[in-house]
Amino acid sequence: TRRMPLRVTLHYDEGGEALQLKLKLPKKWWPGPVSQVTDYFVEYYNGKFPDNPIEKTKVHAENAGGRKFHADDIAEVAFTHKEHIYIKDGAPPRNEEKRQKEKDNDPSLQDCQNFGCQFRYREEDNHPKACYHHRKGPVFWNGYKYWACCEHRKAADWNDFMKIPGCVVGPHTTKKQAGIEMLSPTIIAARAAEKEAAERAAGPQLSDIKEYNKKVESAPKPKPKPKPKEYIPEGCGKCVHMECKKIYKLEENGPTACKYHKGTAVFHDGAKYWSCCTENRKSYDWDSFMKIPKCATGYHWDGTGKDPNEP
Repeated sequence: TRRMPLRVTLHYDEGGEALQLKLKLPKKWWPGPVSQVTDYFVEYYNGKFPDNPIEKTKVHAENAGGRKFHADDIAEVAFTHKEHIYIKDGAPPRNEEKRQKEKDNDPSLQDCQNFGCQFRYREEDNHPKACYHHRKGPVFWNGYKYWACCEHRKAADWNDFMKIPGCVVGPHTTKKQAGIEMLSPTIIAARAAEKEAAERAAGPQLSDIKEYNKKVESAPKPKPKPKPKEYIPEGCGKCVHMECKKIYKLEENGPTACKYHKGTAVFHDGAKYWSCCTENRKSYDWDSFMKIPKCATGYHWDGTGKDPNEP
């Protein structure tokens, strides 16, 4: 709860008569809107200069830095004690965040289902040129996103993808549009394996569990192939640091021998980056990802004992 008083100095010098008003805001105004303060100032101004009045809806408040206040901003949040506030010509800016929230909760609005539209509309406002959208559905392929009707406009980032302008115009609709499915090689292989397994399951069935166990026990068991052991020369070690993995001579290991990443590789939504580096260093293709400069320098470490670079 605010304990200090809230005093502001209001200035107006937009033509006509200039006026400065020092005002101590009543406590009941603190949780109220900024418009209550500007309305009071306009009434005070018009009382002093009735021959040159100003309209409440045609002025707004700004601070010394030029920040415009919304009419419904809370006074005790918007203003600071002893601040200079300037009353300027022009209607107050619209609070788009509040308008969007009201719009999202408006039951009279419907969501357009055209590809790439994302607009909420009232049927009475709908017309043949109301909606710019895409003729075909989205395609997600190899880290890229694009619309099937606009293959030349590809994006790696979701926000950039949603900003691709529509290619056709027509009315809004609430009818769900048929999408397009583009499958990666991994999904195609997985579905083929699933189909093959289902076909095998549909073959001759064993009569009971005993027959099944007998068949499993008598079936030849494949021998696991031994994993080839990597050859590391005597007096050498293999570094386990991310993006190093070099075989090094123990006697040549030193505090600047190894350049590596402290974190791990992250693959998310088509982007590739290292957790230890800023997320602004993202890449969308493998070659660029592998060229991201390493962020740490230190000793090589073969994974035994404690990492010599840790404190």
